[in-house]
Amino acid sequence: MADPRFFTCAGPFSVGDIAARLGAQLAGDGDPTRMIADITDVKDAKDGSICFITRSNYLDDLKESKATAVLIGANNATRCPAHIIPIICDDPHQAMARVAQMFYPEAALARPMPGQENIGLPAIHPDARIGENCQIAEGVHIGPGAEIGDNTHIAAHAVIGAGVSLGRDCTIGAGSVLGYALIGDRVIIQSGCRIGQCGFGFAPGKSHIKVPQLGRVIIQSDVEMGASCTIDRGAMSDTIIGEGSKLDNLVHLAHNVVLGRHVFMAAQCAIAGSTQIGDYCQLGGQTGIYDHVTLGARVLVGGKSCVTRSYPDDTQLLGVPARPLRQFLREIAMLKRMSKTKSDADD
Repeated sequence: MADPRFFTCAGPFSVGDIAARLGAQLAGDGDPTRMIADITDVKDAKDGSICFITRSNYLDDLKESKATAVLIGANNATRCPAHIIPIICDDPHQAMARVAQMFYPEAALARPMPGQENIGLPAIHPDARIGENCQIAEGVHIGPGAEIGDNTHIAAHAVIGAGVSLGRDCTIGAGSVLGYALIGDRVIIQSGCRIGQCGFGFAPGKSHIKVPQLGRVIIQSDVEMGASCTIDRGAMSDTIIGEGSKLDNLVHLAHNVVLGRHVFMAAQCAIAGSTQIGDYCQLGGQTGIYDHVTLGARVLVGGKSCVTRSYPDDTQLLGVPARPLRQFLREIAMLKRMSKTKSDADD
């Protein structure tokens, strides 16, 4: 469920209304009068919510879901649990985008994050709560409902959006913009960071439909983030950075990325959406990771590598595409031998 501090829901809508808006078909004996209060991720769905399945590997999660209805393709409809009403769609991804726009029409417009548009208003909104011994520099804007913990320092021209929560002893660098975010204690965010903006969420088709980004960014305590990092908020669930993690300059995390505790990421790493990275992983500079990949704990990834699939705990990876270190070294040695053999033959 989208956080009401950041988003306003236009629901409820009936199952029949949703199906009619989509031109979709209700399967089986689904009751079209059942009311739907919100759209959620399949793992977070509760009674009165609608979820969606765009990949068959999430069907197991659907079995455990408490959702009232699901947007699903015809090829998977027979695998829908009896307690969930299937709404059969030609393209569940596009259907999800359209239903999310029904529930959250303002989010679909991708207007400036709350707090960015308050030029001319008081720099600190009267509804914001500021802790003791805070230092707030010239040109800082703090939006309504924001909470700033004790002993926090905010440098010049930073923007703290509406509803954002900062813990104690935090440092926010000059020109950073924070929205849709809940941040723990002792977090350091260097200058020029962008946290909580829309993820790259579109349902592709003849006309690409914008998917409202309804999640948050959760940054746990003792995280440090270098200059000019960009952290997208989640689409339905949250983007999460685990406690003690350290991000170098120019790191990008896409929507729904989850970093474990004490992850270490060098500069220019880019992590695609819905990827999960375990505790104590280390990523070298310019590492790229595909979407929906899971890395176990203590995985080491060499610089400039491109990770295209999931790997278990304690794996060492290198190369493009990334593969286990020993395999990579064997392949390099084999290529070296082949090149020498060809050179000898030419001589």
